[in-house]
Amino acid sequence: MGVSRDKQLQVLQLLKVVVGDGGDEMFPFGYETMKRRWEILNKIFSMSTRFSLQAIKPEYCNYFKKVRDFTPSYAWVKCEREEDKNCYEIFREAKITGRGGKMYGSEESFVRLSLIKSQDEFDQLIDMLKKFISQEVLGADSI
Repeated sequence: MGVSRDKQLQVLQLLKVVVGDGGDEMFPFGYETMKRRWEILNKIFSMSTRFSLQAIKPEYCNYFKKVRDFTPSYAWVKCEREEDKNCYEIFREAKITGRGGKMYGSEESFVRLSLIKSQDEFDQLIDMLKKFISQEVLGADSI
């Protein structure tokens, strides 16, 4: 499956505007946005014993020329319970969109969540995750 010609032209126009303005703020904006998203995710998953979020260490950034928090576009979540064999299905039942770890050569005990979304879509994901994790904290088995 490819990207439509129309979408490619839209992206090209957008990139021309960004570059025309110098583009200096694009990378700091992207970094700060992703850093905030990771902080929110870490806070949510820190309340859970059922799920764990990948550990991320700061790394040297060639663009900014310094060590910074690593802020990937995807979050890998592991289902920690022995009985939660297919993490993708657990999240799907909770109406949280992700991709199964097996699709990427990992185990079924992982699900990959995309953080590259509009702010509204990300806020929706966070609301769903909060509800899902709070059920664990409050003692409900699953959705």
